[in-house]
Amino acid sequence: MVFSTFQFLITSLLAVLCALTVSATQQDISLLALLIPVMWVFPQRVVGGIVLMAAVSAYGLTLPYQPISLSLSHWILFPLLMVVFSRRSSVGVLVTVSLVVVTLQVGVMITQAGGKLTGEPMMTLVQALSVTVIWWAVQGWPPSEKHCWWALGLILPLWLTGYGDSAVVALCLTGIVGCVQSIRKAQTFNWSKLLCWTLPTVSFATLVVTPWFSVPNPVFVVWVCLLGAAWMTDYVLRSFDEETEL
Repeated sequence: MVFSTFQFLITSLLAVLCALTVSATQQDISLLALLIPVMWVFPQRVVGGIVLMAAVSAYGLTLPYQPISLSLSHWILFPLLMVVFSRRSSVGVLVTVSLVVVTLQVGVMITQAGGKLTGEPMMTLVQALSVTVIWWAVQGWPPSEKHCWWALGLILPLWLTGYGDSAVVALCLTGIVGCVQSIRKAQTFNWSKLLCWTLPTVSFATLVVTPWFSVPNPVFVVWVCLLGAAWMTDYVLRSFDEETEL
């Protein structure tokens, strides 16, 4: 339990470091930095690896066209999707939450189309869909000791070609993936669920409190609404589940 707690703290710190690096770099993050962690775990599930690589590539290609705060805010969909597709959920919950998410995303896209928020509406749609596909691809990803260690060698060319920040992001993401895979082996506590809530929240909160970075109000409001929707849905489902058991 102590070692798992230490891994959880390290994973959270890596998420903070990654967010700080991205906030300093803005959109100048190499696509390769996002693909290196995927290639590192690729041997574990071939089909899932291909889908994951395609989704990460689509997400990475949109980064130059979007505010980095908006790009990072989409990862709050992870806990929301986890709650909606849990065993306690239902079709009604899925439809209701989907309407909330679509409404908020359409609001962001309309704000972008009106010139009140930088970025492209179509890129916002692609990012939201990409994060959803990434969530689907990593479901049930089995812990394994098999990795493509040669993929980490690609970090060196990033560093030598002047993409030092991208190299740091690649190292942080690979470290996060490795810690998540290791911590999932613990049987004493459901660390995966806690990390699903913590990592998107901690990374975006880092942008909010970073002095040199400003999060646009529409992005912050949408992120808070999505987090609130995930928390409230989880709370209601848990309460209903407890009442049913009684």
